[in-house]
Amino acid sequence: PKEAPAQQNTPATIAPVICRREHPRPPTATPSAVSHAPSRARPIGSITSSTATYRSRLHYSPPNSIPRDPSSHASSSLFSQYGRQPSAAVGSHHRPTVVTGGGSASSLPPPKNNGHRPAQKMNARLIGGKKNKRWTIKLPFIGAILLVLYGVFIYIITNKFTDTTGAASSSNLLRSTGDTIASSQKQQNPTPPGAAVPAGKDPRIKDFCGLCQWRDQGFNCNDRVEWSVTQKGVDETEAKLANLRYCVNANGCQDKLNDEGFMDCEEQIEEPTITDFCGRCQFRGQGFNCDERVEWVVQTKGQTEKEAKLSNLRYCVNANKCNDKIDEFGFMQCEEVSALSNKPPPGYKQGTKPHVESEPELEAVLTGSLVMQARDIAISLKDRVGVRKSRENEEGLRDRRSGEDIVASVLTAAQYGDRQYDTEGEFSNAAIDTSKKEGGGGRSLDMPVLTAYCEPVNQTAWETKPLPLRDGATSKESLFSIPYPHVQSCSALPSQWPIDTPPVDLDPFLPWIHDVFPSPDGKNVMFVAQNRRRCYNGQRRFRRGENPPKGVTSHKSSTIHIDYRKNYFMRPQSALFQHVPVKRIPSENPGEDAEPRYRLASHEDADEEGMETRFLCRFKSFDPSATPNLSIVGYSLSKHLLDYDYHTYRKGYKFSATEAGYDNHMIWQSQLLFKCPVPSVFHEKVRNGDTVVEDYANLYVDVIPIRTPPRYTPPREFLQPRYGFHNDGLQNLFIPDIEWGKEHFLPRIDESGRWENIPICMPPLMTSGIVPKGVDVNTRTIPENVADKTYVAFTGELPPKIHKVIACTWASTTFKTRSNRAMVADGKRRLQEWLEFNLLSGFDHIYVYDNSGAFTNEDSLADIIGLFPPDKVTRVDWPCKICSNRDGNEGERSSQYAAESSCRLRFGTHARWLGSFDTDEYLVPMGEFSSMGEVADGLDRKDVKVAVFKSSPAKPRFDLLESPRKTAEAGAFTPIVPADETFLHTYNCNWEQFPRQNDLSHRRKQIYRADYVKLHYVHYSTVTTVSQMSEMETRSSGRERWMHRYVEKHVHEFDEMKESTMLHTKTKVARNMLSWETRCRRSTLSEAGCHVGFPFPKGVKPTTPIKRNDGYAYNCFLNEKIEDYWWPKLVEAVKRRKEGRSNAALQNG
Repeated sequence: PKEAPAQQNTPATIAPVICRREHPRPPTATPSAVSHAPSRARPIGSITSSTATYRSRLHYSPPNSIPRDPSSHASSSLFSQYGRQPSAAVGSHHRPTVVTGGGSASSLPPPKNNGHRPAQKMNARLIGGKKNKRWTIKLPFIGAILLVLYGVFIYIITNKFTDTTGAASSSNLLRSTGDTIASSQKQQNPTPPGAAVPAGKDPRIKDFCGLCQWRDQGFNCNDRVEWSVTQKGVDETEAKLANLRYCVNANGCQDKLNDEGFMDCEEQIEEPTITDFCGRCQFRGQGFNCDERVEWVVQTKGQTEKEAKLSNLRYCVNANKCNDKIDEFGFMQCEEVSALSNKPPPGYKQGTKPHVESEPELEAVLTGSLVMQARDIAISLKDRVGVRKSRENEEGLRDRRSGEDIVASVLTAAQYGDRQYDTEGEFSNAAIDTSKKEGGGGRSLDMPVLTAYCEPVNQTAWETKPLPLRDGATSKESLFSIPYPHVQSCSALPSQWPIDTPPVDLDPFLPWIHDVFPSPDGKNVMFVAQNRRRCYNGQRRFRRGENPPKGVTSHKSSTIHIDYRKNYFMRPQSALFQHVPVKRIPSENPGEDAEPRYRLASHEDADEEGMETRFLCRFKSFDPSATPNLSIVGYSLSKHLLDYDYHTYRKGYKFSATEAGYDNHMIWQSQLLFKCPVPSVFHEKVRNGDTVVEDYANLYVDVIPIRTPPRYTPPREFLQPRYGFHNDGLQNLFIPDIEWGKEHFLPRIDESGRWENIPICMPPLMTSGIVPKGVDVNTRTIPENVADKTYVAFTGELPPKIHKVIACTWASTTFKTRSNRAMVADGKRRLQEWLEFNLLSGFDHIYVYDNSGAFTNEDSLADIIGLFPPDKVTRVDWPCKICSNRDGNEGERSSQYAAESSCRLRFGTHARWLGSFDTDEYLVPMGEFSSMGEVADGLDRKDVKVAVFKSSPAKPRFDLLESPRKTAEAGAFTPIVPADETFLHTYNCNWEQFPRQNDLSHRRKQIYRADYVKLHYVHYSTVTTVSQMSEMETRSSGRERWMHRYVEKHVHEFDEMKESTMLHTKTKVARNMLSWETRCRRSTLSEAGCHVGFPFPKGVKPTTPIKRNDGYAYNCFLNEKIEDYWWPKLVEAVKRRKEGRSNAALQNG
């Protein structure tokens, strides 16, 4: 933190007492400056003696204290990591006040009686009598205790987070004897102050200026070098190179020193004038030039053109005297500047990073030797069968295996499938053929088998720059193949895919795929994957006296990952979200069928199709009549469906991923969505579903990840050229030629870890039977409206839409609440009523992702879904488990997140509006609306893209529940809705009167335009079409306003009285009902307290507490339209369907 220069007159021979300030002031310098600069402390003379005495007791620092490196402390690295500095909440404004007012303590008047009992009576209570046992704690005593606690708190905070004060004390000590230091420097270095310091063996530091001021701080460059050598353990040359960019005498000044002992130059830099204004120069790296900036300032701020140019002159000077050559974005282009863009900026970290020694087990994980050792252990598959697949625990993590156990589990799941629930006994091979029989066909024995080739990952190799080449022969020899013979049906592919115990646990560069299917036009294969690392982000607090293991980074110095070894092992998963540019190189065997070879490249050097990719895609075709029957038919490079790094930049976050892995707040890093372009000769075949014969595919794709370390730098430093960013001047610029080298060739496909023989099945509408095979989906579309084409110019996509409003749900027969607190088993009943109501309220189609298989293999929701017509309700068998059910944090409900993305990409493509809801959430049209289709039409007319509902759990009405006596236990009971009642009617009791005023933002749900939202995360439209547009695209659209920090503008909050509302019928369990009778007799209008409802009578306003005759307090309000309109309609619809089933049963006999 930057402060006024310290002034002390203490002689050099007397060591002054230095007092640390409790907290740093709010930072004014850049984060990098704060991270590296020793700051200055305020001298004692600048504060009152009483205050100084008090502080010195708490924060005494010896006079010869040595400044510590702020970057070495966990808290400093944390602030740097997340791009923040310590907030003002722990700033210099919170200091203890010792003396207030103008008088002294002795001159204060005696306290007034103010009606309290006389002192004699108070003393009598202490001497004897009946009241002598009652003690009175006086306010001064409480104040003294609080003051002591406050002092301890300040002391702890200061020592924990304010490392820079130590550096400040030492720096202040150096500056307090400025003349002595300056004379000492002259004695040690007789050369003139402006001359170059002896360069030693490295010629690059010949321009180092030792007496130049270091970054406007209170010390010179020689002081900084000395501090770096002492504290960081680097030699003098390294320290000078690291600080060279701040220690150059750019103006060639002489040996004149200013009053503070720094280099002072009479020759000043020539100030630019208005004649130097460069109108076509890019303004501060933004998507507009300086002329456009001036025009905007004139229009919005009322300045004259001359005033606008002068105020922006510092950013609009053609410093390099370039010619009038204009680049593709319309900005001044200088050959001199572009030639420098690939050169590392001064101080760029080059060469091999020092290896951080870790605990032995973590070291084995990072080097890959642990997996290699486990793989090489000769264990028969029969012995592996005895390994229990699932190890649940109190923290919520499903799996804690490692080493040999995890290898055995992966192999067992590969052989028999994930859907085995008791692995202690013998396996039954009958389970393997179940899906094949259900599908009416399947993979024949001569067809290719889905196989994962795992490649050991040595993360310690990332410490070397440039990135070492992977030797092809060695890589191929180390590959570990895992076949999946049970994957044999296109119709059952999501349920057969290896998810719960995937090969990703052995090779973290493999994408953790949950779903795969072709796009409706047959041009791409779409992949829905999850970030496996987030499964191990659960944290726990340190125990008393515990320190983090060697090589492990803690979070806020108080928590650590529960499974830090697995979290660190899964670091490559973060890299899969980041693009890499590649350039195709000449093949050794040129020809039409030759495998393309690539090398890592910079954006400037990459091919256009290889500008932003992450996976190589190889396509193969199976023909049983040919020899050989499997042939390679094409190659392509993958593309992400959204740019994750760019979204991080638009959200204002500093990093997309962190090395320590505390990244759960960046929810867009959860779902990995990418596609592999299909060779053009197969587009029509894939679109028509001709790649599937008897429920299995004859066209396959292999996915080969490009293995580079994750980038832990700010994303803007390596964004693609299409965004128009000019990277000159950015610190820590990611430079591929240094990080990867100019000749980093990728191994051949067969020498690399990969997914192989992934079946390319039919488009989703055909697979689910909504559109029969051979029928053109364009013949079933709804009429287009204006909103359908709003962003086609930017997305290039206009798929046919057959539905107006659809809903998706992830449900099961039973489920566990978060943290496994309770098991709920009313899934079937809830789903049946929920489906009935949503079809009644105007949803065109509902897709149910049946997660029952995550809990049992004996039941599912298929019988409930079979009660409804297939053109209205579709079931997707989705048995994969969530990987972390709130394990020390919010958890990672991977199965739910992947199901939502799968539904949006599979079926939302053909709908205008989509909503993802739980089966306890009822979306109710209100006002004059009687259908959600009508509501959606109104939103389109308003240019709304995201519509938001308030949501808070309603209370089940006590009078409609079964008697509490039936389930009473230990002062509680389980609220049960009777069989002849509905959840909609029973839970129609909101604790807040409509329209609700509370924000309830963390529970809000949405319906959204499926062609606008690119990534949805339960409650949030995280990534949209507009948030992915570049600045130039945004401004040229004519309808959007550019902001670096993206804020959604096309969002609408529903009017709960006139448009629509949500009734959340969340199940109440026994633990919610503890002491319910006492709580329900209190009059409180809140979500907590009494969890059953006692609705206010119609017309009664809750102005005063009102109770019923039985003593229970009214605590909720009815929704009149649900009560009078929707509930009767629901009862009638349920009755008709029940009668229809009875009539059908009679007809069938």
